[in-house]
Formats: sequence, C-alpha cells, structure tokens
Amino acid sequence: MTPARRSVFRELLRRELGERYRWTLLGGGWYIVLPLVQLAVLAWVFGSLLPARAASSVPYGVFLALALWPWSLFSNAVGRNVTVLIDNASLIGKIAVPYSLYINARMAASVLVDLAGFALVLVVVALLGVPLHVGGLPAMTAGLAVLLLFTLGASHIVAVLQVFLRDVASAVGQLLSLGFFLTPIIYDRAQLPPPVRDALGFNPFTAPIEAVRHGLLGEPVAWAPLGCSALAALALVALAWWLTERTRAHLEDFL
Repeated sequence: MTPARRSVFRELLRRELGERYRWTLLGGGWYIVLPLVQLAVLAWVFGSLLPARAASSVPYGVFLALALWPWSLFSNAVGRNVTVLIDNASLIGKIAVPYSLYINARMAASVLVDLAGFALVLVVVALLGVPLHVGGLPAMTAGLAVLLLFTLGASHIVAVLQVFLRDVASAVGQLLSLGFFLTPIIYDRAQLPPPVRDALGFNPFTAPIEAVRHGLLGEPVAWAPLGCSALAALALVALAWWLTERTRAHLEDFL
C-alpha cells in the first residue's frame, strides 16, 4: 500500500470509529455497552427462562460470552459493510483509490471494537474467578484468524453485490440471524442428538467458534475441522477477490 493510500485508509478508519455514535450521550461507550446488554439479555433468556446448560462447569454467561463475541466480530463487520460502497459513493467519485479501501476501513473499525470488547470480557471473566486456560491461546488465536478470513471475504462480497442488487442488505440480515442459531453459540453442540450434532459440524463457523471456546476453557480442540474451515475461508477470500476484479470496471456506474 502506498503512503497516500495508507493516509486515506487511516482517515477512513478514524471516521468510521468516530462518527458511528457521534452526538450520542455515551459516544464510543456504546461500542461496549450494546454487546454487554445483548449478552445480559441472552444469558437471562437462555440461562433462566429457557434454561440452557453447558457441558462444562462454567457459568452459562461465561460459556455464552466466549462464543458471542467471536461471532459478533464476523456478523457486525459483515452487516455494516453491506452498504459501505453506497454510503461512500460521493467520495468514490472524487478520490481515486481502490474500492476495497472503504470496505477494509469499515471492517477494521468494527473488528477492532469487537476485539477490544472481547479482551475486556476475558479480563472480567478472569476477575470473577473463572479459570481461563493460557494453553488455549493458540486455539483461540487460530479460531479468531479463521473468522477474520471469513469476515474479509464476506465483507467484500456483500459490499459489491449490494451495489448491483439492492436486495442483498435484507438477505444478509436474515442470513446472519440464521447463522447465529445454526452455530453453537447459545447452546453446546455436545448436548444435541447425534444426527443434529453431526450436521452442525458441516457449518464452517462451528469449528472456529468452538476452537475459541474450548481452547479458553481447557477442553479438547478439533483441529482437523478447524483446518477445513480455514480452507473454506480462504476460498471465500479468493471468490471475493475474483468478484471485485470482475466488477471493478462497472461498479462506479451503478453507485
């Protein structure tokens, strides 16, 4: 990346981080408050009203948090990137930089916030006396890396498709909701009937989410499925690159 493009990227990143909650009372504090509220609601609903149990002995709120934040890292970035090119249409017509710069800046802003939130959650969990296994850090890192690859590929694909097909935003919202429930976030896959448990193993997000949770809780990590998910993520990134290159010449005409 050239110095000029790095400068543009930094400015776009600063704008993405600063303008989302500008003029609100809490400002950037909403980046932390909203996920915590979501965690509290889900923990209350599935931990009390509809009791869900984790196979491990940790409190359900901790069990949930260790998967909710990694999933949010993916879903928040993809959901926000659907309209990024349309939102920046006026700039795209004036500044000669790759379209991917706008996508990457919004993705980076979202990912940085969610990683900071996840780090805060881990600190709080440790302060509450719930043991987190340092030996699981490689599994956590690998799981997050795979999710980042999925985020990179999916963010570019949905941003480009939305320019040509304005129905994509609605479809992405529904698909992310479906993916949330088909991924072992609010439940433990080990407690499901074998046919259902095995079927959910084909979900490419299952392995990285479970790698993060199992690694930090000191449980066995399924490395082979995680490797398959990594290959799927790389394939998605390759598809995103191909789609971006294929549509580059016509993208600005549809903005």
